[in-house]
Amino acid sequence: MRRIILIVFALSLTVTLMAQDQLSSQSTSSDTKKEDKKKDEKKKKDKSKSGGAQDPIDTSKVFNERAANEVLGMIRDGLEGHSRRLMLSAFDGDKMDGYLSFEDQIESYFDHYDPFRVNFRISNVAIDGTKGVVLVDTELEQTPQGGGAPVRKRGQLRFELELGKKGWRVTDVRDRNFFS
Repeated sequence: MRRIILIVFALSLTVTLMAQDQLSSQSTSSDTKKEDKKKDEKKKKDKSKSGGAQDPIDTSKVFNERAANEVLGMIRDGLEGHSRRLMLSAFDGDKMDGYLSFEDQIESYFDHYDPFRVNFRISNVAIDGTKGVVLVDTELEQTPQGGGAPVRKRGQLRFELELGKKGWRVTDVRDRNFFS
């Protein structure tokens, strides 16, 4: 009889200890989750203090010198890489008056000259309503297709840009004859 009592006592003690271990691990798990959550919140606060958090302003919609440089880079890369498609991708054909004739002008321009060397230097960036305006001091060296001496041009171009589906694109160029 003593043995049965001891066995029953041992079993009940084992069950009690197992239940306590289970409760302990659940509360430890819960405590760990709470600590992890607190650490994550602290990291977010630290990031926002250090400037690592995302800007509340979508800077891709802001016209500035960086946006202008991206568009001018497409024009430059298109010219220097002799890629009409790349150059014209910097222009918004839907919003640009006379785009089709400008496109024809660029086609003819690429047919007459092969290598181009381009230097753009932004002299002024401004915002005019919803448009960005860039004044660019431009140097262009172009060599005729059949060979011959390179032709050099210098001038100041005025680009008007608007934000569209594909980002900032040129909607007007003052002195379109520069590319002829």
